[in-house]
Amino acid sequence: MNLLNLAPDIQEALLFLPPMEQGKDTLTERDLRVIVAVTDWRKQRRLWKDFAANAGVPSPSY
Repeated sequence: MNLLNLAPDIQEALLFLPPMEQGKDTLTERDLRVIVAVTDWRKQRRLWKDFAANAGVPSPSY
């Protein structure tokens, strides 16, 4: 998986996710594969926004 293909704002959101202190991570590498596979940043942002809303992950506002 090449995270460099992610839109810069999604990369930033990943970098600044709060640490998990207990329980399971809400975001996995498998979840990101679907988004990274898309080359269009607009589509990535839509996928990320949908994922973040469903998983309770903080998402930047575009």
